[in-house]
Amino acid sequence: SKVENMIKYENEFMLEEERLSRVFQKKIENSNMRLKAIRTINITYKKMVQVLLQDEIFYEPILRSLDHDMEDQVNFIKHILYLGMPAIAKFRELNHEFLQLESKSRKNLQAKIQILNSLKKPVVTGPPVVKVREILADPKRYVRETESMHTLKVQLLAIEKTIKNLKLTTLCSQAKEIYPRIKSKFEENVKLCRKTEHDWQCKRMLLTKKQCARMLSDLLINNLSEEEINRLERIEELKKLLKAENEFEEENVSYIRNRADLYVMLRLFLWNLMEVLRHIDRSPKQVHRDYPNSYLRLPLLKFELYQMYAVPPELYPTNIDVLMHLLKRSVYKLMKGYSPKMNARLKESENSYHLAFLATFEPLENIHDEEQDKPTTGNDLITDKAMANIPNSKKIKALSAKIVEEAFKRELQ
Repeated sequence: SKVENMIKYENEFMLEEERLSRVFQKKIENSNMRLKAIRTINITYKKMVQVLLQDEIFYEPILRSLDHDMEDQVNFIKHILYLGMPAIAKFRELNHEFLQLESKSRKNLQAKIQILNSLKKPVVTGPPVVKVREILADPKRYVRETESMHTLKVQLLAIEKTIKNLKLTTLCSQAKEIYPRIKSKFEENVKLCRKTEHDWQCKRMLLTKKQCARMLSDLLINNLSEEEINRLERIEELKKLLKAENEFEEENVSYIRNRADLYVMLRLFLWNLMEVLRHIDRSPKQVHRDYPNSYLRLPLLKFELYQMYAVPPELYPTNIDVLMHLLKRSVYKLMKGYSPKMNARLKESENSYHLAFLATFEPLENIHDEEQDKPTTGNDLITDKAMANIPNSKKIKALSAKIVEEAFKRELQ
């Protein structure tokens, strides 16, 4: 029944809670609408900011160029004012003089008119005639500029056009660069003109020298005086002498080349004689050793006390005169010391020299003997059997000594 009553009296009776709930619902709906509107406005503002930022990217160079143009215009106006100040001052002076002259001329004219009027008869004149000006359809009637301003504007346009042409001609981006560029070009043009004039003068000088040289060459070619003839004959003689000397030099060179082998053989023969006759009339050369440190200079280590068998030969003299002098001296002493009585002792001397020569090989033979005295191994026994019939160094030495003694005894008998 309660529900039925609520349905029946829905519009007539309303609870406080229902009223509050409806109010809150309405507020919530309004808040949602405001939130959507705020979001939409925020998105719109963000897009506007993005568009403005993009416009800033494009407008900034334009604004900067406009600022530069304004600065150029200001500088140009200042320059015009700087250049026009003397003209303005002169204009003021001339205007002042003009006003003075005009006042003087007006006074003189009035005085003369008065004099003329005094001389004329009086004339009765009527009322003054009123002149009515016609109304013209002038489009510049209400333009607030004077004639001087209009003239200045026309002149300014002409000056701007001239400056633009100067920019294109001088390849300048700004008007303030025109004057320094023209000044530098003017100096360069002056230098180029000077250089061109200098080059032209040099060219004319070279042409003059060329003409003089051509004239002198013609004179020298056609000059057949006695001195010139003698000079030409002398040149021919010198050429012949030079040719003869060259031929003589070639013959000498070929002669030397053909006999070079003979000269080499002769030099070797002389050096061989020098080596054979080196020890005549002089004692054997003593070889002294240079020890690298003080330890080798001890008395027990003086190796030069022993007989040396491997000594480097002395150097041969290269000068032919010195070599021939030594050979003549050695041969002279050798022939002077020789006598016929020495023929009987030649064999004995030869045998003694041979024995002394064989004695020089004793250290090497001792080394070989020591090697032979070593104990033999199995491999050595095999080689000893194969070489049993071959005499060793001791046997060879004994046989050679025996043969020498027998030959010596035969000669004595």
